[in-house]
Amino acid sequence: MSIKDQQISPKLFAGSWRLVDSYAETDQGRRPFPLGEGTLGFVMYDDRGHMSAQLMSASRESFSSRNPGDVPLEEFKAAYQGYTSYYGTYTLDVDERTITHHVQGSLAQSWVGGVQIRHFEFIDGRLILKTPPIRGSDGVKVVSTLTWERI
Repeated sequence: MSIKDQQISPKLFAGSWRLVDSYAETDQGRRPFPLGEGTLGFVMYDDRGHMSAQLMSASRESFSSRNPGDVPLEEFKAAYQGYTSYYGTYTLDVDERTITHHVQGSLAQSWVGGVQIRHFEFIDGRLILKTPPIRGSDGVKVVSTLTWERI
């Protein structure tokens, strides 16, 4: 069952959500989400307009040492590429069915001060967020879909 426009407000988003599915779609079909199959994630919204999101590759490996000074640079690179997180505020556009995340802090420094726009819908108690089409490194446009379940 879908949510009607008049019911959409920050209170509907407020809470903690666990990622239950993630994938990317192109004109050629479905492909794995950039962080891989079984991506793990957590997003939180409050009803005052704040948010935080974290996503991690399920196949992310542990460092070879507990001492960061002993960890090879290649391991740091792999860890960085297998994780993303950011926080900030958000605004809703009910007519466009978008939620805009205004990034105040992020693992990816280039995101700070920018926005992350997501198209949203609520289906059977789940929050579905989709990116606008993004051109990947291979030149193909991709729409990523994240399905969240309230915790």
